[in-house]
Amino acid sequence: MRAVTDFLDGAGWFVLLFVILAFTWTLRRSLLRRRGATLHCGLRLDGAHPRRWWQSSGWHTGIARYTPEDFQWFPLLSLGYQPRWTFVRRSVEISGRRYPHGAELLAAPHGAVVVSCNIITRQGDSLDVELAMSDAALTGFLAWIESSAPGAHTHPDTRV
Repeated sequence: MRAVTDFLDGAGWFVLLFVILAFTWTLRRSLLRRRGATLHCGLRLDGAHPRRWWQSSGWHTGIARYTPEDFQWFPLLSLGYQPRWTFVRRSVEISGRRYPHGAELLAAPHGAVVVSCNIITRQGDSLDVELAMSDAALTGFLAWIESSAPGAHTHPDTRV
């Protein structure tokens, strides 16, 4: 009988930990929404970008947030409040649009459209990225890019 109560006590700690993590993720999402519009967005970096040992080359699921100057991307299953990637709004150049195919259908969000972009990060690195988002989110993304000030379609570092 003592073993059963000890097991339930141990399982109770796991349940409590799960509830705390779920509450923290919900609170994080709520806090991210307060500082700009958010959307569910998949991200895949180009193959030439140097990666750390824990980053894979495939699709990453996350939350993207628009700010007046930046497009910020946060990993979905993270408790961090800082964005993993910050892209300068004026630097976004869309080079293509397609629907996921093959194995991407399992990795990209359901019903997503994949947009290929050349983007400059806040650190000044130029990256080729693919963003996967719903049709409605893509419409909002394109409107956000086009609503920037006239003549500000490219980052000042990329102007000739």
